[in-house]
Amino acid sequence: MKKAFFPINLAAVFFGSPKTGEKIVIDYFSKVDAGEIEVVGKLLSEGFVAVAPFSPVPFDKQGWKGVGYGFKTAFPDMQHQLLNYFEKDGKVAVQGLFKGTNTGPNMGNPATGNAVELPYISIFEFDDEEKITSLNIMFDQKSFEAQLMAGINPNAAAEALVNGIMRAADAGNGDAVMSYFTPDAKHYFGGVANSNEELKMRVAGFKAAFPDIHRTIEVLSFGNNVVTCKGSVTGTNTGMFMGKPATGNKINVSVLGVYKINNEGKVTEAWVEMDTAALMSQLKGETLAAEVVAN
Repeated sequence: MKKAFFPINLAAVFFGSPKTGEKIVIDYFSKVDAGEIEVVGKLLSEGFVAVAPFSPVPFDKQGWKGVGYGFKTAFPDMQHQLLNYFEKDGKVAVQGLFKGTNTGPNMGNPATGNAVELPYISIFEFDDEEKITSLNIMFDQKSFEAQLMAGINPNAAAEALVNGIMRAADAGNGDAVMSYFTPDAKHYFGGVANSNEELKMRVAGFKAAFPDIHRTIEVLSFGNNVVTCKGSVTGTNTGMFMGKPATGNKINVSVLGVYKINNEGKVTEAWVEMDTAALMSQLKGETLAAEVVAN
């Protein structure tokens, strides 16, 4: 005999009061949509595990609560419509429809303003104390991303962040540069680790040595919360640099940067590599910046 799925409200009509599992599932999605994540946590067992398409590793109870907070921030109007339901042997399967509008930051990315409507299937398991022990959510991640980013340049937020860092550095404003980083961010320049304060000193040093310094992005890519970019630094050496007097020479030096971004859109780690050989050669006048451009 085939097992039929019924809309939850119809199940109550045909079979009487909803079963315990159904009640828990209805309560779970109701609290998730309302943003009552601490209440959601009380429905989960201590050994709770969740599996979702947007993560290669399972979530524990605390991690899943974090996902709940994140989705409510990203989609304040989110709704999980429950369409079909089936319960057997301590498991509940639900077919539903997720709806929401992305008006808040999502995993470190700014809101796109796009509406998302996505079918999903959720499978719940329960223990003897009627706590949810596991949750497996299945939906089309590609469709979710396509709806979320429709009409949006996926690199726009990453480009705005890196440009913000560079414009602040060009101005010699170390505090403004730091506003893009977490307080404990790690910086690697030429393979050497630096703190935030050391980076501020480096920004000030370059501004003093090259008052007209200008950083430019030529190529940028963004994926898995990592920004990779290639660009150049230009300027005229009219101030002391690395303890040596100004040469008056111009520079045009290639730079590579890699920035790791957290879910709040802040940089946690940064790696910057500059063509120091070209820099020193141009400062000495052995190679002209114009020749670098021509090549």
